[in-house]
Amino acid sequence: MKEFKQWHEEKDGLTKFYREVKLDFGKCDSKQHLKLSELLSLCADTAVEDYFIRGFSWQFLAENGFVILLSRSSFHINKPLCTNDEIRVKTWEEKPQGLQLFRAFEITDFSGNVCVEGITSWLIVNPETRKILRPESFTYRKAPEVSLPHHCMDCGKIQLPEDMKLLEERKVRFSEIDSNNHVNNSKYADFALDSLPEEYYLKDFTDIRINYAKEMRLGETIRLYGSFSDGKICVTGKHDNDVCFECELFF
Repeated sequence: MKEFKQWHEEKDGLTKFYREVKLDFGKCDSKQHLKLSELLSLCADTAVEDYFIRGFSWQFLAENGFVILLSRSSFHINKPLCTNDEIRVKTWEEKPQGLQLFRAFEITDFSGNVCVEGITSWLIVNPETRKILRPESFTYRKAPEVSLPHHCMDCGKIQLPEDMKLLEERKVRFSEIDSNNHVNNSKYADFALDSLPEEYYLKDFTDIRINYAKEMRLGETIRLYGSFSDGKICVTGKHDNDVCFECELFF
């Protein structure tokens, strides 16, 4: 049986974490392509594993007054990831800006071909008060001082069109809640895709951008609105009058 490895490497003034995995059948869609939600989950789990190996698990962070929550993400898909692909996920933190931490991702096959590239921003939050903390308050590792160029769209604020139409309503289920007691960030990709007509759902997306605005809790109802144009779909989810997330899908 093949051994899949993971390791750290100091390079370009950054601490880079590598993780090798094989993609399971159950994480792929009807075209045998990795689901967008599973891509987001894979990257988030790799970030968690990076910190875990370095000595600060999510339990350790929570006990010391820190929760790190995903704020924005942008991924460019050069080549769809497929069932049984053996891949190498690389992630590293970059220089913080304002209140945001930044973390980049690169997924390659074992020949070194780049399949997916991404950049994400994160917020440090006090788990009791839910107050956003400044990056310099997080002193368990030396903050990076380097930012690299990326071959994906910026993970900045999404500007939605005004002609958004209601697509569907859905209730947050128990299976969508994670260890932070809110909807896991990867599930918003499922929310967006599940609301689309089939001719859009089955497209091969080249880019996905998501802004996470408000935590969703068990039992809450989210209303999904969409807008369609040439090469791009916009979806936003709202609870009452609050925006929970905004998403752009490019094809």
